[in-house]
Amino acid sequence: MNTKQIAGIAALSATLLLGQPAAHAQPYPSHAINLVVGAAPGGPTDAVARLLGKHMSKSMGVPVVVVNKGGGGGVIASEYVANQPADGYTLLMGSISTHGINTTLYRHLGYDAVKDFAPISEVVSYPLVLIVNPKTVPATTVKDFVAYVRKHADTLNRGSAGNGTSMHLAGELFNHVAGTNLNHVPYKGSAPAMQALLAGQIDIDFESMTVALSHIEAGSVRALGVTGTKRSPLLPDVPAIAETLPSYHFSGWLGLLAPDGTPEQAIDRIHAEAVKALANPEVRKKLEMQGMEAVGSSPAEFKAFIAEQIQSLGDIVRRSGATVD
Repeated sequence: MNTKQIAGIAALSATLLLGQPAAHAQPYPSHAINLVVGAAPGGPTDAVARLLGKHMSKSMGVPVVVVNKGGGGGVIASEYVANQPADGYTLLMGSISTHGINTTLYRHLGYDAVKDFAPISEVVSYPLVLIVNPKTVPATTVKDFVAYVRKHADTLNRGSAGNGTSMHLAGELFNHVAGTNLNHVPYKGSAPAMQALLAGQIDIDFESMTVALSHIEAGSVRALGVTGTKRSPLLPDVPAIAETLPSYHFSGWLGLLAPDGTPEQAIDRIHAEAVKALANPEVRKKLEMQGMEAVGSSPAEFKAFIAEQIQSLGDIVRRSGATVD
């Protein structure tokens, strides 16, 4: 018997012993909700969780407490939430890593991204930006960049925040679509990768808007294109890569999930409150300032989206050869 089954039996037994029908239980939610984040405080995922939690707390009348459980590309947080009681009081801020990349990347994953979770809503979507060191890469457009890379095959290096990260896979997809061969140099996070780009130790990086924007504005790196299907409001003059390579599209995302078996009443309430918060102009503006776009999909839409992401991202991971034991 797993933890959730034991918890459910215990709750039923307590109800029977007290002689109180389940129908008379307190309405949901009656106490604080934990929103678990698989990242350290202060980062983009944490910021989105706290912004959403703040507005949901006001509307629901109970605290939505952000709990940080960083490490392993969100694996620790995901495993933790998968084994919590399915009562609606523990949620996960899932991501492109936890419910897309990791399923193929990890040989031994301690959770099932599909079977162990109930999708609630995709919260945000965000593109990355293709940036180059202007001292080592003269190209100013994606078209010129592709031509330059093909001419200098195997001599250009692209950095990333690490093997299997969204930055890594965005570059792998670019190689596949553009027919290029950019050598991959993984770093332990976005900050060291950016420092390497600035120092000329690498030539190219696919990076988040929050990390890259100040360097783009300072002119120390050149932005060639964003990885989403459209231009970013933060960089309106920088085209989408898809404007040159129509089949190229890569976006990161975050979304709310609960342990599998969470009551439909709780799922529906959390979904409604999340969508309400994401419709708030203040929330949307703050997300836009981080290069993110509010989504607010339905549970069914999010479930289908996760299935598609596992398949498409799995193809990229397999082509890259990246694995984690």
